Order: sequence, then structure tokens, then C-alpha cells
Amino acid sequence: MDEKQLLSIYPKKKYLAITWQVSDNCNFRCPYCNEGNWGGQHKNDDNTELYLKNIKEIIDRYKDQGYEAFKIYFSGGEPTIWKNLIPVAEFFKEYTPNNTVAINTNLSRATEWWEQHYHIFDDVVASFHIEHANQERYFNNSLLLCDKINYCCNKMLMHDERFWEVVAFGEMLKDKLPAYTIEWTPLFDEMTGNAKPWEYQDVRKTEWLNQHQHLEMKHSPNKPWKDSSAVSMARWSDGTDTFVNSNEIILKRQNFFTGWECDIGDAVFINPRGMVSMASCGIFDSVGHILHDISKVHPQTVVCNKYHCVCGTDIIIPKRS
Repeated sequence: MDEKQLLSIYPKKKYLAITWQVSDNCNFRCPYCNEGNWGGQHKNDDNTELYLKNIKEIIDRYKDQGYEAFKIYFSGGEPTIWKNLIPVAEFFKEYTPNNTVAINTNLSRATEWWEQHYHIFDDVVASFHIEHANQERYFNNSLLLCDKINYCCNKMLMHDERFWEVVAFGEMLKDKLPAYTIEWTPLFDEMTGNAKPWEYQDVRKTEWLNQHQHLEMKHSPNKPWKDSSAVSMARWSDGTDTFVNSNEIILKRQNFFTGWECDIGDAVFINPRGMVSMASCGIFDSVGHILHDISKVHPQTVVCNKYHCVCGTDIIIPKRS
């Protein structure tokens, strides 16, 4: 048990984070991923202008409440195949102050697509799924992005049966990329009540993960750096403050926030059906729909009654013990 305890999570500046699961359309079928992420029932390819109108209204509302920075994080499904991605991302980048445009992708799009669009994105989280990834394309896209955007994270999903192959591929990236951020991510046991980290039967795998909890990084002098305002900090019982690493907090089993105050209104979550909620944890019912009614989307604080917090985008919401 780590003696250092998490006391609070707070923002560098007051910011709104919008996490948008833009569709359930994905070209991968990973065995550890539920059908809600790849079923293809909600592709959401129409209504571009209405999306833009309502996103603008949400941003303006938070600006009026003194919010200084804004972040939008596209996920899916595979968000790069969503037809509205580029117009929505470009609008957000141009309209909001102190903005951060981020995306979680399997990096399967052709390198030519990334050459055309990489300038829109500040942060790219590139999940590596060994059972489906075209490894050559994944590497080539990583090579393109690693010193051109603000933050490119190679998120290595630690497939149980092919664990050491994932390790080998990640080590190859470290050897050949001029700059990198590697995150070794354990799977989560979705069949349990608390979605705890996967119980790897091979003790060597668990020991290896315990030794690789932290991001592994190599910086390039050619890499541009935008000091994002839309970030969260963690305050610890030993008096230190660190940038929030959700994966590390989960591995340390520090993601238990029952009874904490949580500024849940600082995190707008839009699911593939277009339903809007405060955070993705389900503590609140839906507060509207991105195409129909966003009148109830506003800053608010609750006392958390959930057993624990699983989603990385929920963990970074400002909260206090």
C-alpha cells in the first residue's frame, strides 16, 4: 500500500472539459472492449451546424461563469472516421480561449490523413491494440506525430495473452522514435462490480506493471510545446503536487472518492446517442441532448456517492476529500 494519499485534484486554471464519445462506430473489435464502443448503431454523421451551434452555446455559458480555458476530447468508437470530426474540431480550436483539442484514436487512419490534419490536434492518445493494429502504420503515424504536436502518448493496452509482444513493440517505439510518451495500460475487468485492473494470472506480468506505473518520456528539442491551461494537478499527503496521471492513480488504488466534493459540472460528457451528462460515471441522470436541449448544462458541485472512479476523464475532475 502506498503511504502517500491523494488529498485533492485541482485545475491550473478554471477550465471546462468536454469528452465526446462521438459514435459507436469502430473498425476494431477488441475482446476486452464492450459492444457499446463498436456496435455501429449511432454513427451521428449528420447535423454538423446544430452541433456547432450547441457547442458554442455551452462554451459561452461557461465563459460567462469565469471559466478561463476549454478542452475537448474526442473518443469513440474510432473518432477519426466520424464525418463531423474535422469541422467540429476546427470550430472549437478557433472559437475558444486557451483551448486544447485532444483525441483518443487507434491510429489506424492512413498517414496521409494525419499529414493533412495533425495541426488541428494538441494531444493525441494513440491506443495500441496488438490484435488488430497494423504495426507498420501505427509506427509511421507515431513517427509523424511524435515531434509535431504538443503531446502524443502511445497507450499500450496490455493484452493478457500477448502481453510480452506488447512490451516488445513498446520498447521498439522507445528505441526508434525521436520523442515519445509511453503509457503501459493494464486491462480492466469489466465483469466485476468495480472494474478493477485485470487480474493477470502470471505474477511476472503484475510485477512488471508495478514497475512501470509512470509515463516513460523522451523529449525532442524540435517538438513544439503549448503550455496547456486545461490540465489538472494532484495534491498529495506528503506535500507534493503533481500533474494528474489517471492510470497511476488507478494502479495505486487511489481512485476512491466516496464523500468527496466533486465539481462535476466542469466535465461535460456526450455519449454516442447524443445524451449529455455531467461526467461519465452515471452519478447524474442525463441533463439533455447535444442536438435538442442543453439548457441544464452548467457548472455544479456534488458530493460523490460512487464506490470508486474508473474513467480517466472523470478522475481529473476537480475534487476534494
